[in-house]
Amino acid sequence: MTQFKNAFALGDNVNDLPMPPVKVYIGCSWFNEQQREHLKKGLAAIEANPSISRKYSHFPLDFQYKGLDVAEHPELLHDVEWQARTFNSDIEGIIGSDLCLMLYLPSFPDDGGAFELGYAKGIGKQSVMVVPDDDIDNLNLMLAYGVTRVIKLSDLSTFDFRHVHAGTYKGLVH
Repeated sequence: MTQFKNAFALGDNVNDLPMPPVKVYIGCSWFNEQQREHLKKGLAAIEANPSISRKYSHFPLDFQYKGLDVAEHPELLHDVEWQARTFNSDIEGIIGSDLCLMLYLPSFPDDGGAFELGYAKGIGKQSVMVVPDDDIDNLNLMLAYGVTRVIKLSDLSTFDFRHVHAGTYKGLVH
């Protein structure tokens, strides 16, 4: 208790202390050119966002099993050991993160990304879906309301991930 009295005696205010950046699970799809472009832009915005610790966040492509890039070795998709280790690594990444951030293209839905968002919801993690500015008006109902927030890519670099509050999706659903 003395240390707190001393801190306040020195004029510090708890509300003035900086909040550290959060660790996020960075989910994404990278199976076609549009998804890779969204990923590239999303990662640049994440790197620019001071409320996210990119260094301590879990981006699955940074943690590929045995360091093998599945894009360069598509035969891994048939390897049961690789499948199990990749799945478990992603699940542990979600569990160990403060929240789930999903770079998502509604025009190219991804079952894996939808599962990751659902898993995060199921274990009580907040999640933020990041969609392109021009691809936000038609989401699957379960995704639109299964996440804490849906934001546009243009908002990603300035969105405060240290204080995520629920938003209401207002676009069309299917």
